[in-house]
Amino acid sequence: MKTKPHKAMWTAAAVVAAVGLAGVAAYALDLPPFEGRGEISAERVCSSLGDPEKSVPALLDVLPSKPSYRFDDNLAGQGSRFFTSNCFVWNDGKVLLSARTRMLVADPPDAWAAEAIGEAQAGRAKRFDAGTSGVVDVSDGRAAVLVPCSAPGTYAGGSYSLSVVVDLRHHEESGKPAVEQRLVELAVAAARSAHSAATCDLPSKVPVAVPSVLAGPAVPAVSTDSKAVIG
Repeated sequence: MKTKPHKAMWTAAAVVAAVGLAGVAAYALDLPPFEGRGEISAERVCSSLGDPEKSVPALLDVLPSKPSYRFDDNLAGQGSRFFTSNCFVWNDGKVLLSARTRMLVADPPDAWAAEAIGEAQAGRAKRFDAGTSGVVDVSDGRAAVLVPCSAPGTYAGGSYSLSVVVDLRHHEESGKPAVEQRLVELAVAAARSAHSAATCDLPSKVPVAVPSVLAGPAVPAVSTDSKAVIG
């Protein structure tokens, strides 16, 4: 038996309407594929990332859009040469971003950069003026700062610095200039927070204002003697 043209038309219209209503319902309930972006509240952000009024906007600009975010923050060894700080941002069992700090015997900046972000990454990284040295490789989603911490004699083994590394592991636009500057902001904020938490006795040489990425080939960090810095 053949279906009448007008009946087939009404059947097709009903199917389209049903699909449309299902889509609206999925959007309203935040069901796939319409999952909304999860909230990043100041109360949940890692304290080791510094002032949440500044870290939250930076995180929103670099993190991929996910329905939820989980923050894990851990500090240990305050006031000793074994100080560490680790912040992880998770979604669905995967680390999206990490900000990790450890204390180490002061190294030459170039040797430190190769160890902190990788030899290949350090070779193409740009510099920014913070601490002893600041480097960022946006193509790999990494930024790092080397910060003076303890003078010789404070702890056994010589003078110590804090190595702060921010690693953005998942982002669809990790090569964009805005992401590059945000990575620098997060690394500098984490360095400032770590310098305070570790009770360092040397000035941090971290500038008050967020430094800009230096154009051109990588060069040694510029002295901050003439700029306002945080001790």
